[in-house]
Amino acid sequence: MKTLFTAFFCLSALTLCAKSTPSLENKSILSSGPSDSLKLDSLIRKQAFKFEKGNFEGPGWEFLQKEIATTQFLMIGEQHGEAEIPVFTTRIAEIFKPTALVTEIDPFSAMRLKKLSVQPEKYSSHFKQNPYDFAFYSWEPEMELARQMQLKKIDIWGLNELNTMGLGSFFEMLANEAKSPANRKKALQKKEECFKWDLPIYQDLNRYGDFRGYHITTAAVDSLLIDFQKESKLSKQMLNYLKLSIPAFGNRSYPLRTNLMKKNLMNYLSPYITSDEIKVPKLLFKLGANHLPRTNDLKGVFEVGNLADNIAASANKKPLHILIYGKEGTINVMGPVNNKLAIQPNTDDKGDDLGMLSPFTAKLKNKEWATFDLRPIRNAVFMGKLKISEPMKEWINGYDLLVVFSESTGSRFIE
Repeated sequence: MKTLFTAFFCLSALTLCAKSTPSLENKSILSSGPSDSLKLDSLIRKQAFKFEKGNFEGPGWEFLQKEIATTQFLMIGEQHGEAEIPVFTTRIAEIFKPTALVTEIDPFSAMRLKKLSVQPEKYSSHFKQNPYDFAFYSWEPEMELARQMQLKKIDIWGLNELNTMGLGSFFEMLANEAKSPANRKKALQKKEECFKWDLPIYQDLNRYGDFRGYHITTAAVDSLLIDFQKESKLSKQMLNYLKLSIPAFGNRSYPLRTNLMKKNLMNYLSPYITSDEIKVPKLLFKLGANHLPRTNDLKGVFEVGNLADNIAASANKKPLHILIYGKEGTINVMGPVNNKLAIQPNTDDKGDDLGMLSPFTAKLKNKEWATFDLRPIRNAVFMGKLKISEPMKEWINGYDLLVVFSESTGSRFIE
């Protein structure tokens, strides 16, 4: 079952999707002998904390607060679909006080999300028409995170390509921007075409490669650009962005997708960078874990996390990379749009990617959260004092801290 859903994740471009690695038994996670296992164990220092009555407390939480206090770019690389993570992110934001939450949706969806998130009375009707609009923010905990950000006057930035499973709302926004009745009509026709085509597919996982977005061609977008040449700047930006998104739909070109995400980050940061200084704001990133390491180890390309790391260094500021996920419990596997079917057992701790970190999760107690500092282990590996498997090394090199919790709860779609 998990293999099928993993294939869907990569197809829809909405997942952690770590680089495929050879299957390894967690018991044989080290590439050398028992002495290295003992060395690793001696370097794994658990700092436990707990979540009770809406608050975090304990040594691990206090350690996080100290680290955050000196950070400019705080990057939370997550396993999608676990309801505890947006709650954690909200509490982090209260301490960190960022200028913006940087998300895995597109820039135009981010504009719309800021408006809808503060109108809970409209959620149900909106998602009945377009069930996967805003990608992960079609889930209750994620939408609540967006709402809290808006209530706290924290901006929302979107870095991703357009959501191929939510293009109906894109064309509705385009129609609202159009001044020409003829162009408004064309955009509304596209909207209805997407809604009619996509609505039955949300319930059928086997058809997730057939969303309307996969059938849109660059030639069709070029035709719309000609029609919209006298329309607003935003309208033309939207259509050009649709054209840029087409190669990235479904991870058809992963390097192009990551380059688009990095381009968007630079667009948002451009007002803060001049020839005289780089004065970047505090940013809280929350993206899939493959997007936020400081290295290119996980997917073989340099991701947003690497770019952010370098920008922070250029401004003499500190970045911090946090990897977070739940050990077991349940998880929303992203399809179909049916809470009874999409929420499945969380088996990440036994998988070939996050399962490589089982020596850390093995130290968790029931209903416990913990922070692990990965930097001493990274230094030991770098100095040649410790040998670990390549899959584990990819995570250790990419992230500074690991936050894990014993039991996850699958995020629910908004109904």
